[in-house]
Amino acid sequence: MGLPEPEHLEVTLPLAVLALSRWLPWIALPRESGGIGKVPALPTRGRLRPVDGRKAGVPWREALDLAAGHGAAGIGVVLTGGCGVCVLDLDHPLSNQGRALLADIGSYAERSPSGLGVHVWLRGDVTRNRRVPGVEVLGTGFVTVTGSALPDRSRSLDAVHPFLTAPLTERRPEVLEGADLQLDDQRVLDLLTRARNGPRARRLLAGDWEAGGYPSQSEADLAAVRMLRFYTQDVAQLERLMRASGLSRQKWGRGGYLPRTIQRALELGGPVWGSREDA
Repeated sequence: MGLPEPEHLEVTLPLAVLALSRWLPWIALPRESGGIGKVPALPTRGRLRPVDGRKAGVPWREALDLAAGHGAAGIGVVLTGGCGVCVLDLDHPLSNQGRALLADIGSYAERSPSGLGVHVWLRGDVTRNRRVPGVEVLGTGFVTVTGSALPDRSRSLDAVHPFLTAPLTERRPEVLEGADLQLDDQRVLDLLTRARNGPRARRLLAGDWEAGGYPSQSEADLAAVRMLRFYTQDVAQLERLMRASGLSRQKWGRGGYLPRTIQRALELGGPVWGSREDA
């Protein structure tokens, strides 16, 4: 995405965000678990090196100058308890809960450095970071800033919603009308990702089917539906959950492929979670 221009940040970011004092350049470094981490850094002997963001930081203009002068990938800011600002981090692809939160909150929001995820900035303090699949509430830690604002949204900050300061699983349910004992979408995902096969399910639903050892995407699709089917046998809900996953691709829109895959998973049968809340 590249470094933003200072003039752009000045007219785009909320004043409360610009006023935060601990800004830093960041560099991209590989993580031990895979993927790329966005690591706060400061120059040492002419080269950017990782720093502990809890003990460092400069005003935003200085951070942007350092980033430009030393080839940083971007800039970000360190949130600290009591700074009065927090962030709702929504992963790509947006989960059902992520889409609902984005629709409910009109606060300033921008694209993450990848251009896929979304950061929604809020006014208020969160004492403890919280995460469920696809959604994280950040009151402390390093958060990247791009200035790539989502259109048709306010520059101001909404007050943090009470349900964001409580466990995210308490988000209001999205139960289909008239469906007795049916779990809402987020509860299905919560139960699946906390189960014994949770790590495998998370990777699969994120779209990383090759790492799971599946010989083809089609077999990975069926495996994903089978995992979800344990918690819900509602066809519409299964299709909704699958389309919100990282497995979604153009093939699903042709020739009834996804409905056939769901029907096959249901026909194969097997045990189900049922209505026991603590199963």
